[in-house]
Amino acid sequence: MIKNPQEYRRQSELERWAALRLMSVEESIALGESLLTSDIMRLAEFPDDDHPRSLAITLRLKPKAVT
Repeated sequence: MIKNPQEYRRQSELERWAALRLMSVEESIALGESLLTSDIMRLAEFPDDDHPRSLAITLRLKPKAVT
């Protein structure tokens, strides 16, 4: 049971930011792409008919072979 919700929220936020700072560029891109292609994006509305594109393509990152 959480005894102090405010402290729990504060600590959780610090831990989330620490985890994000430790991510590599590739991990960050993968996370961004997974969010853009998730079911949540099906609910999003784009009034200017903008279709989300691959972040890697937008950043002009060249594909690498998985080793």
